[in-house]
Amino acid sequence: MKLSDLIDEKISKIRFNYTVENEQGMQEFQSQIRLSNGQVVLLPKHLNDDIDLVEDYSNNKRISFEKAQRYGLTSRLMFRNKQIKDIHFRFLDNEQVMDSSAILELDNGKFITENNYGPNGLTDINLVIMNKTQFLNLADDKVQIRSLRNDILKH
Repeated sequence: MKLSDLIDEKISKIRFNYTVENEQGMQEFQSQIRLSNGQVVLLPKHLNDDIDLVEDYSNNKRISFEKAQRYGLTSRLMFRNKQIKDIHFRFLDNEQVMDSSAILELDNGKFITENNYGPNGLTDINLVIMNKTQFLNLADDKVQIRSLRNDILKH
């Protein structure tokens, strides 16, 4: 499954792995998304459409989907059977910001991304759930948000 194939897929479940301290002394967080077709993918990081998201998951998972931690009931219900409408990426000076995860736009008006790593106690490592206003506030004079569907695939 390629990055562009995620658009219009439905999420059946979402889980996560959290490591308090990795080899570099940083905390780590990684969401795992099971799609309605049964495939499990990680939240995309790279714009490169040649990345196989299922293979990426297979090579990078620290724990199987079934053993990963579950989100609370409210979050699980927020994501279940929601369609991925678009995938957005952050850009700075026309270069993709490589240390940030993609932002999935869902058909319920929510946007999700994650903060993956940082020093323990100094960085909020977690899934980030935003509404439209919060999503629009991510862009400023320096950072642009580009849509995979509308800005990237059409060029």
